[in-house]
Amino acid sequence: MSLKVLDLGEVRLRYYVFGSEEPRVLVTAGIHGDEVTGVYAAYRLAEYLSTGKRLNGSVVVVPVVNILGFAARTRFNPVDYVDLNRVFPDGAGSIITKRIVRAVWELAEQSSYVLDLHCAGLNSYQYILALYKGFPKVKQFTDLFPWDTVVESTGLRGQLFVEATHRGIPSAIIETVGGDGYYNRGWGETLLNVVLGTLRALGVLEDGEKPRAVEKRYYGKLVHVESSAEGFSNPVVEPGKDVVKGDVLGYIDNKIITSPATGKLIRIAKDVYIFEKEVFASIAPVEEV
Repeated sequence: MSLKVLDLGEVRLRYYVFGSEEPRVLVTAGIHGDEVTGVYAAYRLAEYLSTGKRLNGSVVVVPVVNILGFAARTRFNPVDYVDLNRVFPDGAGSIITKRIVRAVWELAEQSSYVLDLHCAGLNSYQYILALYKGFPKVKQFTDLFPWDTVVESTGLRGQLFVEATHRGIPSAIIETVGGDGYYNRGWGETLLNVVLGTLRALGVLEDGEKPRAVEKRYYGKLVHVESSAEGFSNPVVEPGKDVVKGDVLGYIDNKIITSPATGKLIRIAKDVYIFEKEVFASIAPVEEV
C-alpha cells in the first residue's frame, strides 16, 4: 500500500494505491462534498485493504475528491460553486476545480473499471446507477455487484462515470443513504461490503471470502414525483419497497401523493417542508421486457 499526495497548488489530493498490476479498479468518493457515507466506506475500504489482502490487480482509492466541499460540508466546490460531477473530463470554473477534475480524470484513464460512491439522500434506498442498456461491458460489470437494484442513468454528460463509460471503461455509481453532511454508519458498512464483493467477483481481491451472488433487478430511469401542494411531508411507504402505479406514497398536509409508476421506491421526503413542484419521491420503474 502506498499513500500518494498530489500537490495541486491550492489543495492536496490524497489517494491510496494497493497493488500494481491490472486490472486496475478506481474507487472514488466525496465528489459531492456533503455525501459523507461514501467517504466513510472509501476510508473503510482503504483500511481493509491495508491489512495485506492478496490482490490480483490493483485498487486505487480516492476517499475525498471535492476536498474543499467536504471541509465546508457542501455539494459544490465553495470557491466557485461548481458541481465537480458535471465538468469531467476538463473541469470548469476556478483553477482549483480544474486541477482536481483533471487529476481524477487522469487516474480514471489509467483504470480498467471506475466505481464512484455517492449518497441518494437521508431517506433513501441504496442502488447502482449505470448506463447498462447501451454498453454491454457496463452490464457485465454491474452483473457482478452483490446488490439487488440497478437503475439506468440519464447519461448526463460531465459525470465521471458517464465520461469513463464513453471512453470504454466500465463504470458505475453506487448511491447509498446519506447526504447534507451526515453519514449513516450502517449503510456505510453495507456499501463497503458491496464494493468488496465486487472486487472479489472481478477476481481482483482474494481474501478467503467467496463472491456472493445476489438476485438483482434492472430498472429504467428514475421517475421523480413532484408535489402538487405545499406543506409538511408525511410519507407512508419506506424506501426500498415495491410500489404499484396509483399507490399512495404519502401526504403533503392533507393532499394525497400517489405513485406514477410501478417499481421500487428509491427516496421519499421525510420530516421536511415541501413546496409545490418540489420532488417528493423518486421511483425506479419496472420496464416491460
